[in-house]
Amino acid sequence: MKQQIVPKRSWKFLIALVLFLMSCQGTLEPEFRPKLVINAEFKAGYPVDSVFVSWTADITKHYDPEAQRVRGATVLLNGIPLQEYADAPGVYYLADTNFVVQTGETYQLDVFAGDEHARALTTVPPSFQFTAVDVQEGDTVHYIPGDSWFSDAFFTLEWYDYNEANIYRVLVDADSATPENFIEDDRDIATQFKGEKENRVDPSIWWVNDQFARINWMYFNFTGWHNVIVSAMDDNYYRYHQGLPLFQVNGRNFNQVVENGYGLVTSSSSDTLRIYLVAE
Repeated sequence: MKQQIVPKRSWKFLIALVLFLMSCQGTLEPEFRPKLVINAEFKAGYPVDSVFVSWTADITKHYDPEAQRVRGATVLLNGIPLQEYADAPGVYYLADTNFVVQTGETYQLDVFAGDEHARALTTVPPSFQFTAVDVQEGDTVHYIPGDSWFSDAFFTLEWYDYNEANIYRVLVDADSATPENFIEDDRDIATQFKGEKENRVDPSIWWVNDQFARINWMYFNFTGWHNVIVSAMDDNYYRYHQGLPLFQVNGRNFNQVVENGYGLVTSSSSDTLRIYLVAE
């Protein structure tokens, strides 16, 4: 059989290709550069508190949440400097408690640390109120275990005349969340819908895109006094929620709400119903 000989030009091409691939190996992984992460919620009618600032972490390194906190950053809200809690590094607040978040206002948060500058804007939704159906402030509500999202509602909260938000958060917050007032439910259906017992925590948080919320067994993990809070959330929260993996659309990145950084800076307007829950 006649031996095939590779032309010299082909050998030169192969050598050049190998050298090129070898030179690319060192650039496959970009050099890690820490970026700022900002998490904050500005609540209408409340002072400015709990602006959390941290650094991103190298995924190849051990993660230490305490080490990631950004100490001594310059944090400005509409140009007004925030202070850092002495006993909570990386957490910033506005000392002037007379400054409260206003509905309809736009707030700009700037964070400077090292050579990094991250920025976020949020516009607070207009004043929000719901109508409580089949319940009044301070009422006692009886907990009845259900078997799905569509189980009978204990009561309903409605806000059909409000169209100023794309998403609403429902937060059910117990005054006390201890083993003594934990609602025991070992049914398979409870595990399916509420998760394992250790995952049934307080507060419970849900979100809806409708102008109502049917409050049933899904929302409660403890007996006793609760604040049931519905919040009209800003566009940042909606974009971030849409960017969660479950809601990814064609790979588009909806959750980039912090310029030159990461995290979620959002604002809300809320209404609250206080009820007392007892188990059957």
